[in-house]
Amino acid sequence: MMISVSGFHFHLEVRGSGKPIVCLHGFAEDLSTWGSITLDKYQMVLIDLPGHGQSDKPEMMEQYRLPIVIDHLHALIRYLDLQAYTLMGYSMGGRIALSYTLAYPNEVDRLILESSSYGECGILSRYKRRRNDAELARKIQENGIEWFERFWAEQSIFQTQSTLPPQIRQKIKERRLQNETHALANTLLANGQGTFPCLKRRMDHIKVPILYICGEKDHKYRKIGSAMQCRNKNTVTSIITSAGHNTHIERPELFTEAVTRFLNKD
Repeated sequence: MMISVSGFHFHLEVRGSGKPIVCLHGFAEDLSTWGSITLDKYQMVLIDLPGHGQSDKPEMMEQYRLPIVIDHLHALIRYLDLQAYTLMGYSMGGRIALSYTLAYPNEVDRLILESSSYGECGILSRYKRRRNDAELARKIQENGIEWFERFWAEQSIFQTQSTLPPQIRQKIKERRLQNETHALANTLLANGQGTFPCLKRRMDHIKVPILYICGEKDHKYRKIGSAMQCRNKNTVTSIITSAGHNTHIERPELFTEAVTRFLNKD
């Protein structure tokens, strides 16, 4: 369905019934990434983030900045009349979910982060990341979406996807190819990890239970998960065996088990 809030058109899908879980996908993905995940007794609210899927893809970069994205998401959630809900985000979607929870702590009752971070920290690290994101944005605009799909598929964090069945790899490829170059470039420039605020020192401000999920083979994000757990005593981690960065696609059954266990915990 399409819903317009604050002049922005969101595409979303609602699956199941019960307690709501708002699900946010990663960079260059869309809501169909959650297609293999079903959570009994829960209503999954799947949203195409700005610049992705069938949601609006503005030409102006300002519309992709984090405060505006958070405001639009909150307006959408208020429109849907969700009073208390779990927020679940993968990678980029997890960073947005983390920031959203800090902005609206009285609405989110649980937070699930999959292979996500609290943003790049340190002046030099942030500068390098902004520079790299700007370079990638330029190349996407110059070389086109087919080039981006090939480039993105070759990233080391996705190497574990090479063993997935051909039909699943084809779906991943199709999702990446349906993106528009200006929207991906704007997302990188306005909301990439180097621009996204470092929220590391604010992790202890989150009082709700947090589940951090990452793949056994995703060493970078396993370290981030350990750091998050040290920063926030409400955090539990779940490491998905034989998986890399995208655990909900590579091992959907184990991902579902981990999420269900967390949600059903008193």
